[in-house]
Amino acid sequence: MAERLAGIDVGTTNCKVGLYTPDGTALAERGRPTPPDADDLVAGVLADLAGCVAEAGPPDAIGVTGVAEGGVPLGADLRPLRPLLWWWDDRAAEQARWLAGDVGRAAIFTRTGVDVAAKTPLATWLWLRRDDPACLDRMRAWVGVPELVATALCGDPLGHRTLAGRSGAFDQRADRWDQDLLALAGVDQERLPSESTGRTTDGVPVVVAGHDHLVAAHAAGVRAPGAVADSLGTAEAVVTVSDRAPGPDAAGTGMSWNRTADGRHWAMVSGFPHAGRLVDWLCTLAGGDHAHVDALAATVDRPTGVVVLPYLAGRAAPAPDPDLRLSVHDLASRHALPDVLVAVLEGACCHARWMAEAQAGHAGTKLGRVTVLGGPSRGRVLMEVKAHVLPGPVRLVRAADAARTGAALLAGHAIGLDTPTLGSDELPRDDVLADRYDTMYRDFLSRVQEET
Repeated sequence: MAERLAGIDVGTTNCKVGLYTPDGTALAERGRPTPPDADDLVAGVLADLAGCVAEAGPPDAIGVTGVAEGGVPLGADLRPLRPLLWWWDDRAAEQARWLAGDVGRAAIFTRTGVDVAAKTPLATWLWLRRDDPACLDRMRAWVGVPELVATALCGDPLGHRTLAGRSGAFDQRADRWDQDLLALAGVDQERLPSESTGRTTDGVPVVVAGHDHLVAAHAAGVRAPGAVADSLGTAEAVVTVSDRAPGPDAAGTGMSWNRTADGRHWAMVSGFPHAGRLVDWLCTLAGGDHAHVDALAATVDRPTGVVVLPYLAGRAAPAPDPDLRLSVHDLASRHALPDVLVAVLEGACCHARWMAEAQAGHAGTKLGRVTVLGGPSRGRVLMEVKAHVLPGPVRLVRAADAARTGAALLAGHAIGLDTPTLGSDELPRDDVLADRYDTMYRDFLSRVQEET
């Protein structure tokens, strides 16, 4: 009988579970909204895994991926000592400012690959050390959100270097925890899991596959230096694979750097945290769902001529500004609601290109082919715009959830399987329209410069 691989993707909005063949064909898939509570989250994932097993049979290996930064301290019994801390929690903002100022933003970035912020676990540990030191002292292990699920599956704390690489306390080049940074918060390395693979009580391998955007990019075939993934979800992330790590000049750009999921190269990551929220806002404007927005947008001549800076709640990479808000430029009386809807999508695509070009500059590469993946990428008009705003050929991954499928495929390593590349299709591209969008992109950059 062919092997069955389970994949779990613990996302900000949804937890998704599936069983797959070794080539990525889905056998059973389930999902549910992500609860904020750690116990509820684990219980829901385990219930959906059991449902998939009942439908398609037991897995030979289980891979887990998910969001970074968020986490929870576990006690001696591996139960949470306090409520789960999510990446959007800003209680450690004061500690992040102290780290950026007194320790040095560029110094931390150069060592750890992290542009320190309130969501950075090192800042969170400093906050806990001040506000709840007993919790850190009782902590047996700190685990990230996907690591929490993997730990529950096998009964031992598990971690992954790409998730450690988002902590602000992991020396990327040396591939080990930075003892000086850990000492700032009084966290012992022994409390930070180093093993990425364990086993269930039935002996099934459980693998933490890594950070979701990196896992999805790897599954999509974005593996060689110069390759680029545009991963869409609740947040959008542009991932550029490089044969070198960026220097201190990239500090303060909102970009992070890490190892790729397979550990062979470096990966630069720039995030657009509110990409999913932006699409939901368009649905509210249009008074319908994603399909309704797509239908309205399909009636619009493109480019619209309207330049939108698509920042509902500030901008992260490549030029962070938390105070920026969405702005509309060159709107004329001839424009109607469908034009505005498309203009917002155009602005989002221009921002993705800006992030990718900034990363290419730090990687010493030229932006070329981009592979797009993720749930919102199913919007037809968004993909048509993206295919013409980005400067090179754009490929769209067929799998609806490359992170969940990629986690399953990477788990196959535990039983001796290679990781195949998920299928994708090149999007149609009209060179004349692409030239028009190139002009619009230059206008977008000019507007960005005016507001920066």
